Amino acid sequence: MRAILLATCALGLVAPGVAAAADDDGTVAELVVTAQKREEKLIEVPLSVQSLSGEAVERSGAAKVSDLTKLIPGASVVSSTTPGFETIQIRGVSSGTTGDGLVGYYIDDTPFGVPNLQLTPPARLLDLERVEVIRGPSGTLYGQGSMGGTIKLITAKPDPNNFSGKAQAEISATEGGGTNYNADGVVNMPLIKGQLAARLSAGYERLSGYAEAPELQRRNVNDFTGKNARLTLGWEPTDDVRLTGFVWIIRNDQDFSNSLTPKNATTSALAPTPFNLPGIVGTGGRLGYTDVDADIYSATLNWSTSIGDLTVNTSYVDHELDFITPLLTILVNESNFHTKSYTNEVRLSSKADSPVRWIVGGYTRNAKIRSDIFYYSQATRTAAKTGIINTLGTIDTDSYSVFGEVSAKFFGGLVEPLFGLSYFKDDRSVDGVDRATGAPRVGQLKFDSFNPRFNLKIKPAENGTVYLNVAKGFRSGALQTPAQANAANVTLGLPAGTIQTSVQPDKLWTYELGTRWEMADGQLLVEGSVYRTDWDNVLVQFATAAVISLANGGDAKIEGADFGMAYRPDGVSGLTLAATGNIQNARFKRVVGNLSVGTAIRKGGRVPNVPEMSFTVSADYKRELSALGGLTGTAYLGYSFRDDVIDATVKNLKAGELNDLTVRLGVQKDNWRLEGFMLNGLDDKDPVALGSTAVQILYPRRYGVQLAVNF
Repeated sequence: MRAILLATCALGLVAPGVAAAADDDGTVAELVVTAQKREEKLIEVPLSVQSLSGEAVERSGAAKVSDLTKLIPGASVVSSTTPGFETIQIRGVSSGTTGDGLVGYYIDDTPFGVPNLQLTPPARLLDLERVEVIRGPSGTLYGQGSMGGTIKLITAKPDPNNFSGKAQAEISATEGGGTNYNADGVVNMPLIKGQLAARLSAGYERLSGYAEAPELQRRNVNDFTGKNARLTLGWEPTDDVRLTGFVWIIRNDQDFSNSLTPKNATTSALAPTPFNLPGIVGTGGRLGYTDVDADIYSATLNWSTSIGDLTVNTSYVDHELDFITPLLTILVNESNFHTKSYTNEVRLSSKADSPVRWIVGGYTRNAKIRSDIFYYSQATRTAAKTGIINTLGTIDTDSYSVFGEVSAKFFGGLVEPLFGLSYFKDDRSVDGVDRATGAPRVGQLKFDSFNPRFNLKIKPAENGTVYLNVAKGFRSGALQTPAQANAANVTLGLPAGTIQTSVQPDKLWTYELGTRWEMADGQLLVEGSVYRTDWDNVLVQFATAAVISLANGGDAKIEGADFGMAYRPDGVSGLTLAATGNIQNARFKRVVGNLSVGTAIRKGGRVPNVPEMSFTVSADYKRELSALGGLTGTAYLGYSFRDDVIDATVKNLKAGELNDLTVRLGVQKDNWRLEGFMLNGLDDKDPVALGSTAVQILYPRRYGVQLAVNF
């Protein structure tokens, strides 16, 4: 049996486990992850999991959550309006930017999510210990929002024994834009030796922008300013008890946004600016902005008891998205979405050496999003405003879940089956008013779901794992206004009632076979998986000049494979090579008949915003330069490719291939490092996302220099 399994693994795909740090002995670092809500060595985890060290994230040039997609196989950006107003997809599970999220986000043990909007955390990736990525549904342990996967930002924890800190600053120039600069700093302060410590991190970022606004006679109008500060306290009164709490304040402000004029715009008003000169036109002389603010509070208790490890987390997130978007000369979207979310989770897990491993727990969440939407037409800036959508309302969601998993080892640890189950219930209410008609907006929705997971882990050798994982993903449905539904039907040329006010829940099942191996005496980590996802009642978003609307579009099937590696060759000291990638085919196997009339959705057609292939390769090299007084030279080269994606609304509309190159060269010694860098080195201006009225591109090429100091 062991021989058969070894042969199977040898024929398996090499896959994306890590962007790894290296041990002093030259091996790839032995990584520990918490994907199954317990600390485990990565090689032991029977899931498609990545662990990206904080250093690896930094050297890739990733500054925000959406930047991580180039390191995650099967992931891509669906929309990137401004930092914090972004949406990503993993493994083909994509449904636009509205509706509840399809990727679960956690900051340590604190969940982040906004009801009815698929938003990434607006955090700058500063002072992180690592980032963990679970590809595929993980609803048993992580609940709603993890249909496609889960991303966990693991922050650096206070050290009660040593005073330390670091600071870095950089300055760069934007191709076709202006000067950018940022500065970040971290200070770790023991307050009671060995027990209590504080860690303060803060950062400021200024991007010049690069888009022209001909009607305003201004350049670089989409400039961005980001500010954030995080204070973490850690108290360890005994060896068995640890209390950690943090406050993270984030302020992201951008003039206009990163939504630009597409070259194939369907309205002649957009014609003055060609695509190769990124522009924001059709403003009617109006100024726009996009602001994202978040205050995140979290407290976590970890208590190692005699019967198991207890974790208690309570958190509060205050999030606000505020924007004014002028478009098509006479149309303006002036909206505000303010969310307050309270979450509590309690879980107890067995000891790591227990012959039967188990975890049980539950969580509750109350979230309220207040939506103030005023979408209107105005012939001139002094003319009367004619409302298209003018609503004020609150969606209140009260949800809870109970969950558990249990596994046991058989045949001397060769085989370990696992069964998990969660029950989720969500009560939602809508209370508001259509200010144009005075009609109230009142409604209630109730959702519940049983969500199992089956896993079979096989250990054919100490340095390898093979696994079969079957899991269900789910999320709640949604309500939209009659004005949204009616305007979408008219604009898309659909029969009345095709797009309705009530959007039903969607769900999926994913079946996955994977393997992970540590080879060449620890020099090489490889991982591979193949998967199939059956997705029922797919929620699809349609974006037109008139409105954004949602509809249950039909059923889809997704088939794919992940691959990659991390390699630290013994013969070349200081060199780390990595590769990650994905191929997949995401297509509709059933479509609600009327939708194919006026949209790009059709039976056998691709799921929108999903590439069929993506990959990243990188090399990171450090070598002592004796001729330069003992300085160490540093070099990093990373290249990412993403295949084209289609739009949901407009037939035959594609966003082309992306080619993203990152280069870093520098020197370091003792406690400082000086590097020059180039981001988007090929200055690729092909669309990240493309619609009938807007296009989003990679930030243009940037050249710069960074100085970092540790103390």
